[in-house]
Amino acid sequence: MKNNKRYSWLSYTSLTLGILLAASPVIHARSPLAFDLMIAFYVGIPTVLILSMTSLFKRSEKKLLAFCSLVLAIVMLVFVALLLYIPYHKFDNVLYFIM
Repeated sequence: MKNNKRYSWLSYTSLTLGILLAASPVIHARSPLAFDLMIAFYVGIPTVLILSMTSLFKRSEKKLLAFCSLVLAIVMLVFVALLLYIPYHKFDNVLYFIM
């Protein structure tokens, strides 16, 4: 019996969306069009997470692209969390965060 594992549209789509999310700040800075970057993050990051987790749990799927897109989505999630956390907590007490 052959091991017929291959990449499917889930892996390619999640990786493409992950790359577009990572490149969206650069695209936003250079584009004359006005679009809200946070809406792209709010919709895109959960979509990439769902697609990559789905392709990771499929038995007939290779895992490399799904793992790369999952790591990319988690990095973008941390980036957005810091982007949202720092401006709203700039003047808070640092000891409050540690304790």
